[in-house]
Amino acid sequence: MGYPLYIEASEDTLRKLDEKFKPVAEDRFLYSLQQKRWTIEDVHNFNARLQISYTYTLKEYERMKELQKTYNKEYPTDHKQYLSTAIELMGKMRSTLSAYRKIADGFRPKKKRGSKQKEGITACDRTTLYNGAYSQDAFGWEVYPDKGVKDLLNNLNDYLELAGKCLDLCLEVIDEERTIRATPEWAYALYKDSFDRSVSNSKRLIEFMKQQGGTIDHDIVKAIDEAKDVKQLIADLYHAFNHSDFNFYCACKTISDGQKVGMTPEEAALFGKDNIEKVVRIRTLLDHITELIAQRDDAIGWEGMLDGAFVMHLLFWCGWNGSKNEALLNYVTKRCEGKIRVVKMGAVMRVKRQLVNLDNAEIARQQEAFNRAMDAFVDAFWGNTAEKHN
Repeated sequence: MGYPLYIEASEDTLRKLDEKFKPVAEDRFLYSLQQKRWTIEDVHNFNARLQISYTYTLKEYERMKELQKTYNKEYPTDHKQYLSTAIELMGKMRSTLSAYRKIADGFRPKKKRGSKQKEGITACDRTTLYNGAYSQDAFGWEVYPDKGVKDLLNNLNDYLELAGKCLDLCLEVIDEERTIRATPEWAYALYKDSFDRSVSNSKRLIEFMKQQGGTIDHDIVKAIDEAKDVKQLIADLYHAFNHSDFNFYCACKTISDGQKVGMTPEEAALFGKDNIEKVVRIRTLLDHITELIAQRDDAIGWEGMLDGAFVMHLLFWCGWNGSKNEALLNYVTKRCEGKIRVVKMGAVMRVKRQLVNLDNAEIARQQEAFNRAMDAFVDAFWGNTAEKHN
């Protein structure tokens, strides 16, 4: 009976195993077979199991390659499930580690009488496949004429090479994650990108939270607001969120930031807390849309509603990115309620599709002319009334 073997789940284990996933020399292999007194039947049985393990390890390697491409591309992650990265990745290569444990178990010496020592897989160095003194077999392969013995060595080294590649990918992921945490600018860029996408996709959550009323009480929002070095704290929290928690955090942060500058949660989500001046100008224009309509002959369209082309240019003036996202149009519609009806997004998108008939220079010229007219209207209104709408 052999010594108890176990694999401790830790980054240290991965790094020690990385040193062991090396090719086995012929003389060590032959010596180990003699020490274990394996029969040809033992060799064939072990070889069959090793080939099965190779197939599983190959699948884990392919999955790990795909994971390595994306693992450190987003600020939150659903991979870790509140575990360390090393433990999570070890779970994704269970078959690889299990096969290695079987190899180490198959080639280590028998248990000494009375020994109850429990050893981790990385501490079990007594197997002559990897360490320890050994003597070269004077007869070499002549002792094992069966082809299956050479096949076993070849398959063993093929497995160790593949397992080593799989382990290298794990360590690359871990090392890159550590580098990101040590580089606040890199971590902040990932945070900002994930934050913006989360807010863009969380309009309904923000609207729901707005309806609940009250102030925002979120520990991490508070910690970031009070941090002396915001980017360093954001770097420290890299991959501390799963996507669900991060989306909730982003909604809370957006509403909290908006409240500080006088924005509604909807405005904070649409425009961001740094654009309060732009928001006030948009409010002014929409709250006085009837005065604007009276000055223009292109504003009213079918059935007395705002014309689709006019609304399209208005949305671009407000900061629209051209996607079929109805949140900004809904904001404009609600702000104009009781003054003028606004067309639906379908009408706006139909006009936008017709822009393909114009060259880019003409499209830019039309939008710039519209923007100047809207800015002039707001400036004139402020100059006449000395009022900024809240």
